[in-house]
Amino acid sequence: MLAGALLLTLSLQASEACRACHPAIVESYSRTGMGRSIQERPAPLSGQFYHRLSNRHYTFTGGKLRRHQIDAQGQMVNVIEKRVDLGIGSGNHAVTYASRRTEQSQLIQLPVSWYRDRDGLAMSPGYDRPDHFDMRREISDACLFCHAAYPADRTRPKSIDCERCHGPASTHLAKPGPGNVLNPKRLEPARQLEVCLQCHLETVSQGIVDSMRRPGRAVFSYRPGEPLGSYKLYFDRADAPAERFEVNHAGYRLLHSACFRKSNGRLTCTTCHDPHTARARNACGDCHSTGHAKAETDCAGCHMPKRRTQDAIHVTMTDHWIQTRPQFTNPERETQTPHSGQVTDFYTTADPLTLSLVNVREPTAAGLEIYRRHLRRDAKDVATMAALGNAEFRLGRIEAARKTLNAALQAEPGHAGAGVTLGVLLATQGDHKAALAVFEKTRDRHPEHSLSWMNIGVTHQAMGNRAEAETAYREAIRLQPDFAEARQRLAALLAEPAQRP
Repeated sequence: MLAGALLLTLSLQASEACRACHPAIVESYSRTGMGRSIQERPAPLSGQFYHRLSNRHYTFTGGKLRRHQIDAQGQMVNVIEKRVDLGIGSGNHAVTYASRRTEQSQLIQLPVSWYRDRDGLAMSPGYDRPDHFDMRREISDACLFCHAAYPADRTRPKSIDCERCHGPASTHLAKPGPGNVLNPKRLEPARQLEVCLQCHLETVSQGIVDSMRRPGRAVFSYRPGEPLGSYKLYFDRADAPAERFEVNHAGYRLLHSACFRKSNGRLTCTTCHDPHTARARNACGDCHSTGHAKAETDCAGCHMPKRRTQDAIHVTMTDHWIQTRPQFTNPERETQTPHSGQVTDFYTTADPLTLSLVNVREPTAAGLEIYRRHLRRDAKDVATMAALGNAEFRLGRIEAARKTLNAALQAEPGHAGAGVTLGVLLATQGDHKAALAVFEKTRDRHPEHSLSWMNIGVTHQAMGNRAEAETAYREAIRLQPDFAEARQRLAALLAEPAQRP
């Protein structure tokens, strides 16, 4: 068992400023899941967990998480330790831990989480597989958007506060009054719903691009009250959604419900939920006044049952697809089957170019043109720039790829995807010195990036630097024990006869 997992500390910014005039609301909100979404100083952790699928042992001790494996001689190998700096999650369902990498202003997600349903440890969502990210997954600003307040320091996020629903509070704090701060209940129903959907609408957790910000929109630029579609577009698999139930599917499943579709927009999240207290009321009687639907009836128990989610099987969530007779089977393992079919827009309406962009799967001449057309309207989209450079390289358009990748790295120095592709390109052209410089710069920005370490090893080996190559291969394996290619290259290197001076 993990000691003290639920002793979460409160870390509110705007909410504390609001306390002077709204003490009861701030106090009740501080006990909700949103008000406890970040644990700044996790309680002292202790516990062990062995993950059979990846054959890795994890131990919480002394404020750190240690990972190791056992070799054939019974010795500990591939040891990594990370300090536990943050807990992400209220503990209502789970707490996932993070470590600060201060030199790069980056948070790293740790692979083991605490789950209420188990009252203990298990792999973090998406990690219950042989080839998981382990201690290499960087937490992006896009992830923090739904778990934290608007951050002043990305490595020290705070719990979701009042501004997430009420908008910027500076004017209201300077001159308090009812007219200079947003009250979501005065918004039209669609905008009111989108205050919640900004975080609670995820169509699918993996396998496709489920959403894309509009050109020019920064991660934390959404403000409650504006149309959500002016901030980002949402996409979904084109196949039937009935069998998919995931951990962040509350909004997605609600939008499929006949109750929502027939309400003409009147049904919103706050129809049933009070965001200041997390209390829910049985609102079904507002529309269903006949039969057994009475105010005291627990309608949700039958029509919105709690289910185990497919992408985080240690979590039980309420299914917000309201159905007369729900039929389901709880999964026994995480569902991680990739989707290879078409992607369509969902809730928002995507333009044809954006819809074509999210449907690009493999590098083709048509795909290159889609990337280029998108970059003409959003020249700062580094992710698409890196994807274009990679596609150009794979199609043999070397000079075009070199230009594109250099532009991506100029816009975002150390971008992992662009750096790896450019380094490989340079190495295939025989410029190993330049390739090594690119790989090392990428490694410096992303020290846990095992692919960069392996490519450093390959480049050193090509340059005749056996000792440096061996060191790099071993570090790639330490970071990613399942890295088969790094193991094969190390074995081949060690099998080579040493060159005589």
